[in-house]
Amino acid sequence: MSLKIYFGPGSVALAGLIALEEANAEFEPVRVVLAEGEQRKPEFLALNKRGQVPVLIADGQVIAENIAVLTYIANRFPDAKLLPLGDPAKLARAYELLSWFATNVHIAIAQIARSERFSDNADVQAGLKESGKVRLKGVLAEFDRAASGTWLLGEDFSVVDPLAFVAWRWAERFEIDLTPHRAWAALVDRIKARPSFVRATAIESGLVTRAA
Repeated sequence: MSLKIYFGPGSVALAGLIALEEANAEFEPVRVVLAEGEQRKPEFLALNKRGQVPVLIADGQVIAENIAVLTYIANRFPDAKLLPLGDPAKLARAYELLSWFATNVHIAIAQIARSERFSDNADVQAGLKESGKVRLKGVLAEFDRAASGTWLLGEDFSVVDPLAFVAWRWAERFEIDLTPHRAWAALVDRIKARPSFVRATAIESGLVTRAA
């Protein structure tokens, strides 16, 4: 078994690190410093021509896109129960939330932080940033509605839950008022208390270079 995950500090790739730690997987983490443009270097583009993280190398196979990475980890390590593979309704809900994050939260973040992806015009970019903040505030309320149970899918932690922390961290970065989101805040606290989160964030911050 050979697993290598390319991640960027502060990015959604943290979810993959947490999932691998939850599965007690042996893997090699590779830090890609997005702020320095390492995702645009030829050696990384050879793995993912989109220049985005996460990228998982599984026994030589390149797996890109967050949903693909998380579902691969959950299926490769079924004993970790990172997805409700035996419950079609819950599994559909998991894919719903993963897709919603990619098509709503992530798009709003891209409008704010990567407006150049949408337009080369500075005035258009400024408008995108402002509308992105409005859109982000609206979609974030979904986390409170989804956090009615212990975890987003009920009583069991899954690959979906780390996304709640990722979104919280992004919202803090853009100085969005999070005080109304009590259920979501409680969920984030539960995530931060998990050993997998502690180990994954230590890897992300460079305090450790390899999973134990």
